[in-house]
Amino acid sequence: MRHAITIWALAASVLFLTGCQHRAPVDPAPATVAEAPPPRVLLIGLDGLQADMLQRWDAPNLKALAARGVRAEAMIPVMPSVTFVNFYSIATGLYPDGHGMVANNPYDPSLKAQFDNATGPKEERWWQGEPIWITAEKQGLPTAIMFWLGSEVPHDGIRPTRWSPYEHEKPYQDRVNEVLGWYDLPQAERPRFAAVYFDRVDTAGHYFGPDAPETEAAVKEVDGFVGQLVAGLEARGLADSTTIIVVSDHGMVKLEPTQLIEVGAHLDLKSLVVPQFTGPYGGSAQPFLQIYGEGPALEAAYEGLKNIDPHVRVWRRGEMPAHYHFDHPARGPDLFVLADPGWALQAANVGGARPPIPGMHGYDNLAPSMQATFIGAGNIFPEGQVAAPFENVNVYSMIACALGLEPAKTNGDPAVVAAVTGGRCPAQ
Repeated sequence: MRHAITIWALAASVLFLTGCQHRAPVDPAPATVAEAPPPRVLLIGLDGLQADMLQRWDAPNLKALAARGVRAEAMIPVMPSVTFVNFYSIATGLYPDGHGMVANNPYDPSLKAQFDNATGPKEERWWQGEPIWITAEKQGLPTAIMFWLGSEVPHDGIRPTRWSPYEHEKPYQDRVNEVLGWYDLPQAERPRFAAVYFDRVDTAGHYFGPDAPETEAAVKEVDGFVGQLVAGLEARGLADSTTIIVVSDHGMVKLEPTQLIEVGAHLDLKSLVVPQFTGPYGGSAQPFLQIYGEGPALEAAYEGLKNIDPHVRVWRRGEMPAHYHFDHPARGPDLFVLADPGWALQAANVGGARPPIPGMHGYDNLAPSMQATFIGAGNIFPEGQVAAPFENVNVYSMIACALGLEPAKTNGDPAVVAAVTGGRCPAQ
């Protein structure tokens, strides 16, 4: 019994001493760390913003954006240097011979049809290639698009999460408010890629000329709306996680009324199709003509136009300059006729012709007056850099890199993308 009590007492003392030992403090539960916002891209399209307009005129918001990122000396448009062709090349990373939009209103001999502005934006047959918003949607990222060319059609049944038919008269302030409203949606619904389009500079340049006070006012106006978009992202705490890319599609040149070249006598429009000379203003001044046909009528057009004027050049299918890239298998023209910048082609014998407008584009895409604007600010771009001129088919790859997407095949050059991004998007 006494032995048992001794054992019990010993055990109790051991328990007592153990309980009195100093214990290391237990680390408190780590504080909850706010999850970093996922990367986003906002693509802003400013139609007709020529590369040198930011140097000539005051645009504080665009210049501030360029100061914290990369501005290109110029962005080279694809050919022809017109709106539909170029904004769709920016979206797909493809030359026109790959995406099929070889003009604003292309003609397809295999379909015996011409693109119509009223119905074409909604017809998938015209829009080939894979736009960046489709790439994003395929990989699970929500997108929202306002008025970008090609966004009104599905691709393999896939559409942007949010999109709307083009409304030319939709007030710019409403556009800005709607875009910023996308970023007020619940986190899972906010677009990871968004795009918005403004036409104002192009419209002013056409009606008043590229150097007119009205065009300068248009630049200042869109600059203000870009500033609102940037400030809206900052107010929502999304500025650091959003890459902002501003692009234009082409430049603009003053068209002199005395520099019109009459070509109608050489075109048998009963046998040939010339998309630029169709519609309500057929025969009006044009920077280029795409001619479709065969036989004697086509040969007569070539012979009549090849030496018509020193400011005009003509090429047969397959013989165009290598940097044009619009010899699409179905839609590439049988003849391509191009005037020098500032000159235009007209056919007074075609009904509906109207006097030439002061500003024009559509000329050779390497002409300085046709050069477009590029500004990129965000995590993939070094700060305060000026990039050498590059082709707009490289923008798709930059967006894919910023979002961590596996890109579709494009005509972009990985070495160019790496150079513009300071190696943040390495050449593959």
